[in-house]
Amino acid sequence: MLNISELKSYVLKERKQIEELHGVGYVLEHKRSGARVLLIDNDDTNKVFSIAFRTPPADDTGVAHILEHSVLCGSAKFPSKDPFVELAKGSLNTFLNAMTYPDKTVYPIASCNDQDYHNLMHVYLDAVFYPNIYKRDEILKQEGWHYELDSADGELKFNGVVYNEMKGVFSSADDLLQRKIQAALLKDTPYFYESGGDPDAIPELTREGFLNFHRKYYHPSNSYIYLYGNVDFARELSFIDEEYLSRFDKKEIHSELALQKPFETPVTVTDTYPVSEDEENAGEGIYLSYNTVAGLSSDNEEMLALQILEYVLFSMPGAPVRKAIIDAGIGKDVDSYLDAGIQQPVFSVIVKNVQQGKEELFKKVIEQALAEQAENGMNKKAIYSSINNFEFKYREASFGRYPKGLIYGLNFLNTWLYDDNRAMDLGDTLTPLANLKKKVDTGYFEELVKKYLLNNTHKAFVNLYPEKGKNERADAELKRQLAGIKGTLDKKQLYFLTEQTRKLKEFQETPSTQEELEKIPLLKLSDIGREALPYKNKEMIIGGIPAVVHDYRTNGIVYLDFSFDTTELPKELIPYATLLVELYRYVDTEHYSYNDLATEINLKIGGIAFQTGIYPLIWKRDGFRPYFSIRMKCLGEQVPNGMALMEEILFTSKLHDEKRLKEIISEMRTRMDTRIPAAGHVYAANRALSYVDPMMKYKEIAEGIDFYDFVKSLDHQFEEKKEMLVENLFHAARCIFRKENLIVSLTGEFNFKSLLEEHFTHFGAQLYDVPCVKTAPQMEMCRLNEGFRTSSKVQYVATAGRFEREGQDYTGALRVLKTIFSYDYLWVNIRVTGGAYGCMCGFSRNGYGYLVSYRDPHLTATLDVYKNAADYVRTFDVSDRDMTKYIIGTISSMDQPLEPSALGDRSFMGYLTGTTPEMLQKEREQVLNTTQGGIRALAPYMEALMEAGTVCAIGNDKKIQEAEIFENTRMLM
Repeated sequence: MLNISELKSYVLKERKQIEELHGVGYVLEHKRSGARVLLIDNDDTNKVFSIAFRTPPADDTGVAHILEHSVLCGSAKFPSKDPFVELAKGSLNTFLNAMTYPDKTVYPIASCNDQDYHNLMHVYLDAVFYPNIYKRDEILKQEGWHYELDSADGELKFNGVVYNEMKGVFSSADDLLQRKIQAALLKDTPYFYESGGDPDAIPELTREGFLNFHRKYYHPSNSYIYLYGNVDFARELSFIDEEYLSRFDKKEIHSELALQKPFETPVTVTDTYPVSEDEENAGEGIYLSYNTVAGLSSDNEEMLALQILEYVLFSMPGAPVRKAIIDAGIGKDVDSYLDAGIQQPVFSVIVKNVQQGKEELFKKVIEQALAEQAENGMNKKAIYSSINNFEFKYREASFGRYPKGLIYGLNFLNTWLYDDNRAMDLGDTLTPLANLKKKVDTGYFEELVKKYLLNNTHKAFVNLYPEKGKNERADAELKRQLAGIKGTLDKKQLYFLTEQTRKLKEFQETPSTQEELEKIPLLKLSDIGREALPYKNKEMIIGGIPAVVHDYRTNGIVYLDFSFDTTELPKELIPYATLLVELYRYVDTEHYSYNDLATEINLKIGGIAFQTGIYPLIWKRDGFRPYFSIRMKCLGEQVPNGMALMEEILFTSKLHDEKRLKEIISEMRTRMDTRIPAAGHVYAANRALSYVDPMMKYKEIAEGIDFYDFVKSLDHQFEEKKEMLVENLFHAARCIFRKENLIVSLTGEFNFKSLLEEHFTHFGAQLYDVPCVKTAPQMEMCRLNEGFRTSSKVQYVATAGRFEREGQDYTGALRVLKTIFSYDYLWVNIRVTGGAYGCMCGFSRNGYGYLVSYRDPHLTATLDVYKNAADYVRTFDVSDRDMTKYIIGTISSMDQPLEPSALGDRSFMGYLTGTTPEMLQKEREQVLNTTQGGIRALAPYMEALMEAGTVCAIGNDKKIQEAEIFENTRMLM
């Protein structure tokens, strides 16, 4: 147990047992500097550290965001140009990033290795307190913005990583709307400004303003330091004190966030968002929103109540207010959220794809529906079920790839940032949930509806209208302005700008010295475990159904995955399988409306979900196996409930309800309209792979741009296609849900045979056995370079191909090459020099690879970088220390800690793909034994990939039309 009395430099402000986190929390203050410190002492080996600063913006220049990038570009003790990347290459981190929020900037790290944890913390502390931004003005130019002029007769441009990132953000209607909502409701506070930066305002940021922002806010007196897990707190706190905090005196820093005074009357704000001149149905793309300020984020119980209210009224299947909006024909999809991550939370309801003239109808319908809920009473069973669902999730505490301690730390800031006395309020969620259960029948939730939604005058109606050619006109105006600026420059000034451009590129292309790099702490290869994590797969037959059991500790929760092999599903039915994923749980069944069904699921089990997946067969060239999966989680005693609900959904869902089908397909299309541009790198990479890889061709049909086209066609021609739609849905279901197709994955510590035998026998007897035409579809490859045009200001550029030739089998060294590309070759050329926000690559066991950029201002220049990749590999030459770094970074990506449910999924995936423990061990040894020569030997792999490669780009209409590399281009939306 931590002995606070030993920590002479700190004063204890609060100590608290936190049962939900299985530990003790301590709030401290550093005596000399005034730094706030929060410790969570528990047994979690995935340790977390973060330091946050309150950073309220005073304009739209994005100084907080640019500074977040910039402080990680070298510091006093770690002067290399990019310590962040060096850490990513060569540490065992389980999380390493930095985030800019509307009112704070957070620098978190996590690691399971004690020395690695200390090293990461050390580098981050030096970065925030002693960054090289004062010595190198190139950092602001690179990460923020700069004038770019390659020659005196060239075109003057703006460039910069954050500048290009935010051009991508401001191309998204959803992101624009969220910004407008916050600015409308909190107009007299720092929340009025865009902390990430408005591309139009970013070039207004001066070096002086940039440095002053750091001087003002990056001081221990304005800091929030957080340590979590099985940490040697005495050692780390002493280090933080001696090396950093003790060098600063307490200082009064005015970073307080003023509260917005409530409005006397609601306001209406209108604006436009960009769509291309060729955009289809742009006139139906209006966004209407209803937004209120809802209390204070420091009130934990009320925030939970509002989240539950949002779910019950708007988000759960069949939610009444959402249904009223859809039934009134106002729009095709409704989105809602409570943003509780700012001081004054914002409750928003957004309707998308609205036709002109429905603004007043929207207000009328939503307020009538809210009034009905407030006066007649909300569905009490739905509220109880929602609370139950929240409670299950909090007890499960599964946050995917994010460390628990990270999520807890970010949650603590939701109160701690605004009130020093409430640092640990959000450590207890189960108590307020229990309190809310007691309030369900008291009218409490109905009063919240009246107080914060219906009768709240602190309200804004924010509407966005599509404007054709807006980006094109803005780009032309910017080009005109920059040409005007250039026209005022004399020869000496033009020479100065070309020299500045040259010097910046020289800075970017000049690597850090070996001496600088060696100052960054590095683990030894001997610190790395040589044994691969084994699978836990035990085959058995339960109730006549094959099952694979994964024996992991799950705290009484059982995870079931019913996977149906769809290999022989006819090709024309592949997209219908994906449609079934979207339809199940969202249509009525024999005994439940879809709203009541959601309530039953939340009351009786932890959850049920449907998904499709495709797995490569390791033992078969170009072999793969697609599955339709039903995933369920519940307590052991809840298994009968879960099985009954799954059978109700699978066998009695009303897939013939044409009205409901039309609604769901319209919602799907609208959501994909938003999702695809936001994840353009994923869709571009998958599309490029689909030209060369049969498995990815299947994936493209099932969930890629082909599937989007399929959904769009159904949405446009629903009346003509509805009969065929219903027929094919039932046909697909009969082909999929058959006993011979089924295998079940079971994760938990149970005697599954006795627990499930009777239920599986009953379930198996209900599966379809009627005749069904089965034909394994042939995936026809068509090599093509393709461009998809959008209204975006940036691109997502992908190339993909097969790297395997005779004698060029998959090797673990390709994993190391991925690390090298991600943090050296692609990073330097695509992000640092090119100004793109991101770059990724991947090489699969089945012989295919891809390279892709994210929010990229370039297109052909990026493809040139890809083309030169083989030459880079062929001449690869680094120090032994750097090689060790790449290997450690690669192992880190392979050894990310997983929750028990994810461990079960990993084992099951190994089983389905035919990946053996011996293969895992061989790959790990290949990674650990990779040499520079081994990397150079991969040059033929990259040559093969590029020779047989294809290109897919999604992005700016004009850029794609002007590029002379595509056999086919078209508008995406």
